[in-house]
Amino acid sequence: MYKKLLFSVLIVLAIVFSLNTCFANNLMQDAVNGVKNVMSGAENTMEGAVQNITNASRNATDNMQNTANDIMNNSFSNNNDATNSVVTNTHTIRDDNSDNSYTAKRTSTNSTFMGMGATAWTWLILGIATIAIVALVWYYYTQISTTDRHNKND
Repeated sequence: MYKKLLFSVLIVLAIVFSLNTCFANNLMQDAVNGVKNVMSGAENTMEGAVQNITNASRNATDNMQNTANDIMNNSFSNNNDATNSVVTNTHTIRDDNSDNSYTAKRTSTNSTFMGMGATAWTWLILGIATIAIVALVWYYYTQISTTDRHNKND
């Protein structure tokens, strides 16, 4: 009886292992391929979006650089034109004043009080205010620490 049972189990196992076609495997393979295709499409979309953002950023940076270069070149050109104009006018003034009596007087539009301008006075007042604030904080701290020492000794 055991021989028949063992023999039938071996035959069933041999049949199961000898068949290599599985219908569920084809359906599963199709599902896997579908997921791969969707993931590949999403990957391509993301790569394209990142590439577009990179290109837009690069183009914006290049445009800013070109604009800055144009501004600097125009500035240098205008500066050179102004320098040439000043040199030409200086030669004209010297040529008009044949006796070389041209002199320039120093003028100052800065009004001062006690020899210091507005900026110096502002910094002086800020410095005095800072010293006063530090002194008040120090005084307050010494009051608190003195009170704490008296309370601890009682």
